[in-house]
Amino acid sequence: MIRTNVMLTPQQHIALKQIAMARHRTLGELVRDAIDSTFTADSVERRHQVALAAYMEGFISLGKLAEALGVDPLTARNYLHERGIEQKIQTVDEIMADAAHA
Repeated sequence: MIRTNVMLTPQQHIALKQIAMARHRTLGELVRDAIDSTFTADSVERRHQVALAAYMEGFISLGKLAEALGVDPLTARNYLHERGIEQKIQTVDEIMADAAHA
């Protein structure tokens, strides 16, 4: 294994230590598990599927979908087109709200 340092807030450290103790694991094991579950190919694909489902249900905009996919909005549109998914058309109010939160 390779040693690395990670800076945690006091609250994060306390919470992780409590979880580690409750699960009879080390803090390092929790961190490694979190990294594995966040950055493995399966987890990335799972996040993409969740984002796509949220988009299709109207919970997130095309811009948020693009952000979740890690691409620009044009690439997200192509992503939808390639999968035969109809693009949601936003109202002016929705566009303005997205712009305000960007």
